[in-house]
Amino acid sequence: MATFPMTRVRVGAASSAAVVTLLVTAALGNQALSSWRTARESSGAWNGWVSVLFQPTQLVGWRFSAPSGTDGTDHWLAPLVFNVVLVVGATVLVALTSRSGGRLAAAAATWGAVTLVGGIAAAVCTPLAYAGVRGPAAQAFALSVPLGLSLGFILGFIAALLALVFGGEGAPASNSAE
Repeated sequence: MATFPMTRVRVGAASSAAVVTLLVTAALGNQALSSWRTARESSGAWNGWVSVLFQPTQLVGWRFSAPSGTDGTDHWLAPLVFNVVLVVGATVLVALTSRSGGRLAAAAATWGAVTLVGGIAAAVCTPLAYAGVRGPAAQAFALSVPLGLSLGFILGFIAALLALVFGGEGAPASNSAE
């Protein structure tokens, strides 16, 4: 089995993907901000720009208990699965794709990998989110996967900027004495 040296660029890119996705899912996705996310999603400010940017954040809305009231049909496990797949998948895929090249290549790999993982996470959680809801399954995927790709695109851009800034020079990160 081949081993890949962990360069500073690769570690910086993977760390930036992990930090950005983890902070967004923990901060914006928590149960206390549910009404805030909904208000931003339905706002008409700036001809819908705000709502377009905040609509994908509905996917990260996690909770540890089943919802009640008007949201009683929402499945509480789907966002948790989405968040785990997004954070872990983005970190692993960025670490795998940013193994060669400089900081610019690592930033491009980070942006692309986080975008792709956003779509994959949405596809993975869709069966849970729509469990028990009647209707065609293709329509459910057509609703959630573009939102996942949009969220991944936005988070990937932020992670790519961090990878550019904190990527290092690409020298091996080993501490071997010569």
